[in-house]
Amino acid sequence: MVDAYHGLYPKKTGSMKLLQRLFTVSLILLLLNGCQLIETKKAPEPVDDNVLNKSRLLVAKGRYGEAIRLLDHARINNNKPNHTYDDELRSIRSQQKTLEEELTDQLLISNTSALKNQLPILTKLSQASPETPHYYQLLQETRKQLESMQQALSECAWRHFKRNNALAKDCLTIALSLRQDKADQNLMEHLLKEQKQHKVAVATQEKAVREQKWKQRIDKHLADAKRLTESGQLKDARKALKLVLKESPNNEAAKKLLSEVNGRLDKYIENLLLAGDRLYRDGELESAKATWRAALALDPTDERAREKIQRAQRVLDNLENLRKTH
Repeated sequence: MVDAYHGLYPKKTGSMKLLQRLFTVSLILLLLNGCQLIETKKAPEPVDDNVLNKSRLLVAKGRYGEAIRLLDHARINNNKPNHTYDDELRSIRSQQKTLEEELTDQLLISNTSALKNQLPILTKLSQASPETPHYYQLLQETRKQLESMQQALSECAWRHFKRNNALAKDCLTIALSLRQDKADQNLMEHLLKEQKQHKVAVATQEKAVREQKWKQRIDKHLADAKRLTESGQLKDARKALKLVLKESPNNEAAKKLLSEVNGRLDKYIENLLLAGDRLYRDGELESAKATWRAALALDPTDERAREKIQRAQRVLDNLENLRKTH
């Protein structure tokens, strides 16, 4: 019986045990790798919106250094890298560099203008006092310095012409006043053409905005007129339509609706006049007057209503005089 058992299940040899251990280790490593593959992606580090908003507010005020220090501090306290802070810092440093370049070039323009204004004075001094070599030496130094500044101003123009037309043009204006350069002159012509095109584009855009506002205003008045017409407020509807036609005399929709409104008003006025006439014949003079006044309110130019009111008033006045005499 025992022999039969060992025949079916032979004893494990040393080689088999080693293979079994290697298989077990391989299985464990495979499971571990599988766990790594299905491991969920870690959530990004949280960003403090208050820090970002404050840094952007500082940038808007031109306080780039403070904004950079604030973001650097937030990034350090975050312990782990955060792409939002990094991107914001890169953007702010780029803006800071651009502003620094522009301010430096504005300073160059100011200094060159001041030195250029000294040139005619130094020329006159050197001519008036040739026995004083100091003036001539100072004149030569100023000319040499202006030559260097002219080159710097030319570089300024070529550096800024794509992003700051006005600054590039200012640099070129002084550079060309110091020395005529063909390349600089061509660039100036390009900048002037670009400036003109920009003005035309701005004017076109402003015109489009004005026309859009005008259209919206017309549409609103027309919509108000339609609503008032539907609700029977014909006098107000006519007023709204007249506003439309004042700004847009050829507006066919407004013309058509105004014709409809006037037709309905004429009919109402005619009915009111007839009703007032009936009341007048029945001796209801005050009621007749009130009815005719309602007609006159709908059309203040209707002379028929005005005359009827005046006639009724004369009759009422005569009646009152008769009453007083008896």
